[in-house]
Amino acid sequence: PTWAEDAVLDTNQQSAARNTRHEYLLRALVSCGACRLACTGRQLHASYRYYLCRGRTDPLRAAEGRRCTARYIPAGQLDDLVWADLCALLTDPAQVTRALARAGGGAWLPQELQARQATIRQALGQLDRQQQRLLDAYLAEIITLAELQRKRQDLDRRHATLLAQQRQLDAAAGQQLELQAIADGIEAFCQAIRAGLATASFEQRRQLAELLIDRVIVTGDQAEIRYVLPTSPDGPHRPFCQLRKTISMFHSSW
Repeated sequence: PTWAEDAVLDTNQQSAARNTRHEYLLRALVSCGACRLACTGRQLHASYRYYLCRGRTDPLRAAEGRRCTARYIPAGQLDDLVWADLCALLTDPAQVTRALARAGGGAWLPQELQARQATIRQALGQLDRQQQRLLDAYLAEIITLAELQRKRQDLDRRHATLLAQQRQLDAAAGQQLELQAIADGIEAFCQAIRAGLATASFEQRRQLAELLIDRVIVTGDQAEIRYVLPTSPDGPHRPFCQLRKTISMFHSSW
């Protein structure tokens, strides 16, 4: 269709929407990946519902030669794929844990982290003892002041390097604890609501989509789902964890 036909269709469907109820699970949640404008739900005829980029019907964009050419997005197909992905996420929150681990840059495994921290603590203790032995040797006039200063500078450099490594490991351990707490909170949230997924009404599914999805950005046959998951079963007033997933209009994967 031309942009003028799209504009007429847009106007007609806005009028029809006031008189006919159409179920769009992702209403106000879909954006066009080509121009980043919001997509609206439209019904071309009785059996074809779709999401349409506003950039197709904007007269100003058309006049400036910037009319969006993104294709119509089948609403039923996109809604079903996103709902299935959302259910899979809520049923298997271990996906969230794996995604959080990847977001953390491949953090150390807990046992490896603890072993590395213990090694650095031991090395720092050895340096402290070497410092004391140097001082004892100087006081016993076994080494000169110049030799004491030279060897202490070397020990100080090694000490600073170990302290920097220790700070990095401590930060990694703190991040690991934080991510685990988030994962535990999301697990509790998922457990609290997943029992009713199979029997959820459209309105309940719509409420879940609004709660857990920030945006669905469609580019060609790919849809990026930007999830926003509560980190506690207490609901949306608690802190959130943001995750992104990409699904194909043909299959779904992380």
